[in-house]
Amino acid sequence: MPLCECGCGSAVTSPDSRGRPRRFVRGHNVRVHGSPTKRGGAHHRWTEERIVSEHGYIKIRVGKDHPLADPNGYAYEHLVVWCAAGRPRPQKGFLLHHRNEDPSDNRLENLRLMRRGHHNAHHNAQRGRDDRGRFRPKDGRTWDEMPAAVQALEEAS
Repeated sequence: MPLCECGCGSAVTSPDSRGRPRRFVRGHNVRVHGSPTKRGGAHHRWTEERIVSEHGYIKIRVGKDHPLADPNGYAYEHLVVWCAAGRPRPQKGFLLHHRNEDPSDNRLENLRLMRRGHHNAHHNAQRGRDDRGRFRPKDGRTWDEMPAAVQALEEAS
């Protein structure tokens, strides 16, 4: 029976999924070849700078052990600014609203703590409604310009 090539002396028992003999006990190849996954600055997607989320909010690297960090070590900049000013982290049901509607403007004077319901009402009032009481689409089109969407709504009713 072959022995693990890392030098641990363990026996390598089963072949791999293609029937080839294994050279290492599972996980021991890392001891010889280093980590198979590039981490930190060696990874091609690493950035020490700010990144922009899909909704336009700035995320900054704070490290995985930071209380505001996501699993990748980033935190929303507006939340970091708010908490760094000595204000408590928004509780469940509250959020930070950008007064000038620019999600990348994270100055403290541009941030306002709001209840989620009030925030939704604020933005819904800005969107307005058509003559049938439906919200206007965000992209400025009318419902008549989207026949497939109107048909799906009517079928659902």
